[in-house]
Amino acid sequence: MVGNRIELDGRLVNQPEVRITPAGTPVLRFIVDCSTPDEELKLGIVMIGDLALAAKGLLEPGQQVKVSGRLRALKAGIKTVRPDAAFEVVAASVERLDS
Repeated sequence: MVGNRIELDGRLVNQPEVRITPAGTPVLRFIVDCSTPDEELKLGIVMIGDLALAAKGLLEPGQQVKVSGRLRALKAGIKTVRPDAAFEVVAASVERLDS
């Protein structure tokens, strides 16, 4: 398969936050820590639409999660959960790996 696709496992760092756009679209944002002993990696995740509302109810800080989606570069002025980030993951799905 060719294209922009990313799949990652990590621990949810913060409480997921849902905001509703002026057009009425739910947007869920949170951070996943995918670090290894040798390198630190925390990625901002954004999920848009009705799936965002469904995912919000399943997620809590400290949980192990699997995120699938696409990676996008951020432009100046875009608000994210990580203001120092250059990339974020636009999630198509989020799955809890522990209960």
